[in-house]
Amino acid sequence: MDFRQLRYFIQVVELSSITAAAERLNIAQPALSRVVKALEEELSVALLRRHGRGVMPTEEGIRLARRAKAILEDVEDMAGDISGNRAPISGTVTLGLPPTVSEILATHLIERTLIEFPDVKLRIISGFSGHVQDWLLRGKIDLGVAYEGQKSPSIKARPIIIEQLFLIQTAKTDGAGDGVPISVRDALEKPLILPNPEHGLRGRIEAIASDEEIDLNVVLEIDILPTMLAFVERGLGSTILPLVSVINQVRDGRLIARPIVRRTIDRTLVLMTPLNRPGSRLTVSFAEFITAEVHAMVAAGQWPGTTL
Repeated sequence: MDFRQLRYFIQVVELSSITAAAERLNIAQPALSRVVKALEEELSVALLRRHGRGVMPTEEGIRLARRAKAILEDVEDMAGDISGNRAPISGTVTLGLPPTVSEILATHLIERTLIEFPDVKLRIISGFSGHVQDWLLRGKIDLGVAYEGQKSPSIKARPIIIEQLFLIQTAKTDGAGDGVPISVRDALEKPLILPNPEHGLRGRIEAIASDEEIDLNVVLEIDILPTMLAFVERGLGSTILPLVSVINQVRDGRLIARPIVRRTIDRTLVLMTPLNRPGSRLTVSFAEFITAEVHAMVAAGQWPGTTL
């Protein structure tokens, strides 16, 4: 076993394809297949499972790729430390975010990345938490931020913050003011504008309504946040969202946000990393960077209605 074999195997695992890895490495596919076979024979285990769309690493293959990645990065770091020319973190990292999180976090992260990681290209794509998890499993993204509830044995989810949810109403609502608490029962019995049942937020609200034996009155189902808020502002219904999603409309006096009491409604935001692919120095560093930036925003009051 040598460094060349390990580098080749890492490429196969990352691309989930011997053909694609051979093209990237600019070597013949049969030669790359022989490298994998030699590793399997030396270790006396199967490292890959073949299927119609390419290959998937076995548990042993995942462990080998992960340890090989760490070994190769240690060698590079050692050479850089000794020569005094340690390479800065560089490359492209793709991050998945839910729409409500993207509204506050995307611009901030891009600006901070330009300062802290000038050699890193950050790509951000937005989708529901279930989509983010699926993209992570399929290798479309490197890291994902999503709301807790998405479970997979191939994903590690680390909690970042807890986000309190508020009843959001038009500022024209009679007898209510911004910041005036409302009971969970009174909030959930109002005519509501909510996202469709596939959305994690909807599932969270429905679970609490079921616990409280409340029949939800959903008057509109809208997944597009600006459209939802436009209808709330016109008084066609209320909604339930984190404060950060409506902070500008609340400050402008167009909407009011009321804390839900007697049973709070909250959800946990998690940082998801894949367990079926080896982590790189870039993704490990960027995961820590994202967590630190979110915590700094909370501490500075830029992400209201949240706790660490």
